[in-house]
Amino acid sequence: KEREPIRVRALVMTVHPSLQEQIRNAQSKAMENKNVETENVGRLIKQIFEIQPDGT
Repeated sequence: KEREPIRVRALVMTVHPSLQEQIRNAQSKAMENKNVETENVGRLIKQIFEIQPDGT
């Protein structure tokens, strides 16, 4: 009896060294006034999160 070969899907994830910087830049861009919807402004008076200089 012949068997069909087992199908395997390979998953590859590439982590770039600048990933943390890209996340920080995206967060900063999202916090800009022109990108904030008016319904969310009340929540942004008190900052939801804080970006620290060491990137954490």
